[in-house]
Amino acid sequence: MILLLVGPPGAGKGTQAKLLCERYGIPQISTGDMLRAAKRAGTLEKRYLDIMDSGGLLPDEAVIGLIARRTVEPDCGRGFLLDGFPRTVPQAEALDQLLASQGGRRIDAVIQLDVPRSLLEERLIHRRTDKGSGQIYHLVYNPPPPGAELEHRADDRPEAVGMRLDAYEAMTAALLPFYEEKKLLHRVDGVGKPEEVTQRVLSVLGRPSSGGE
Repeated sequence: MILLLVGPPGAGKGTQAKLLCERYGIPQISTGDMLRAAKRAGTLEKRYLDIMDSGGLLPDEAVIGLIARRTVEPDCGRGFLLDGFPRTVPQAEALDQLLASQGGRRIDAVIQLDVPRSLLEERLIHRRTDKGSGQIYHLVYNPPPPGAELEHRADDRPEAVGMRLDAYEAMTAALLPFYEEKKLLHRVDGVGKPEEVTQRVLSVLGRPSSGGE
């Protein structure tokens, strides 16, 4: 099974990706994680490092190259869940070509997590990170323990959250219709407890779990 999980910042993609990967026994492939790992390992070309260090977006061919190498590893034999890519139609077309070149693989489903913008803003603005452990807390829904040394990330501050959501909407405006035309897109209500959202996703996939549930 090859799944794409899309949704704006704060929609809960990370949580759902973990739960779905456990359910189906497939790895999560996060382009952000891959880029950071390649940077730490020193395997990213200097021109791409310079772009990352300046806060810019890497060209599509750089990201596709990482995905190409990752998706032929043994743990992807049963499929994978791709998180954070594609975000544009050209990226989606490049991904289709890559999968076709891997023995005719194709995407099974694209899950879009729908969450009202007001709730996205609330989720992001009240999010905090423990400096020591890296654990993420929410001041309202998942308060940190007493004495935790918290950090409010710059991109979770009110002035940045609106810009992030605007950028996501502009970038993906054509992507969702692209997958809708291919009859791959499933829009899922992303409001509620994580396990409730997971059940909604499973119901639209119509697939049994790897654990036989």
